[in-house]
Amino acid sequence: MSASATLPQPNPSFPVRRMDFSFSETPKYWFYDDPFMSQFMNNLSSLFPYGEKFFVDSVRAVRDQVIEPQLKKDISAFIGQEAMHSKEHAAYNDYAKKHDIDLERLELRTKVLLEWTTRFSTKKQRLAATCALEHFTATMAEQLLKREDLTTQMNDPKLYQLWMWHAIEESEHKAVCYDVYQKVYGGYFTRTLVMMLTTVMFLGVIGWFQIHLLRKDGQLFNWRSWGFGLKKLFGPRNGFFTRLLGPYLDYYRPGFHPKDHDTENLENRWRERLGFGN
Repeated sequence: MSASATLPQPNPSFPVRRMDFSFSETPKYWFYDDPFMSQFMNNLSSLFPYGEKFFVDSVRAVRDQVIEPQLKKDISAFIGQEAMHSKEHAAYNDYAKKHDIDLERLELRTKVLLEWTTRFSTKKQRLAATCALEHFTATMAEQLLKREDLTTQMNDPKLYQLWMWHAIEESEHKAVCYDVYQKVYGGYFTRTLVMMLTTVMFLGVIGWFQIHLLRKDGQLFNWRSWGFGLKKLFGPRNGFFTRLLGPYLDYYRPGFHPKDHDTENLENRWRERLGFGN
């Protein structure tokens, strides 16, 4: 037996947690008791089942080119976490069906869009798009973990736990796809150009889906709810997206790395709070 064969294999940097949520008792307007904000979170959820499959497929396509044992272990854990996220956000549809919220149609639209993207892009471009979208999810996750003024307004305990569990895990694996991209391809131009294109597509889809959900809910002209929601998302001081602008722009910095935004203490605090351990 060679000396290298006796070396201990690294453990993944983060675990895969098996969850099994049920949302059949969730009230329709479960976030701030408000149509706009509840549908906004539903909107985000509709992106995950096929979105996270796209992430996994993008990494799997180049997995055999990664030789570092630790990164290979982390890729496996990343795939496991994303599979669980897709599973639980698909279960979210139990709540949606109960209240006649058509998330399945939005999921299928996401599927078609990502299939079109896959057809007309290279492996490098798809991995760069995954890095861009993982940066979105990581920065949004950090906001959720920091902003108890937002998260304490989730008036359904199951959805509260779902979103905080998801936020922890997005923070835990936020560097995996980026590290794979740098090891396999690298290149500032592709990384940043794809981020620009992904940003336009992401915001366009979010806006399209939000209008669809509010229209189907009979809330499209609920101006009070629109005003409340837009202030929560884009308010000049504490808007959810307003607070994301700095971390978003940091992605364009040469030498950027996701772990430049240190969330380890935040993750530890929430893992303890939700009983996940460290």
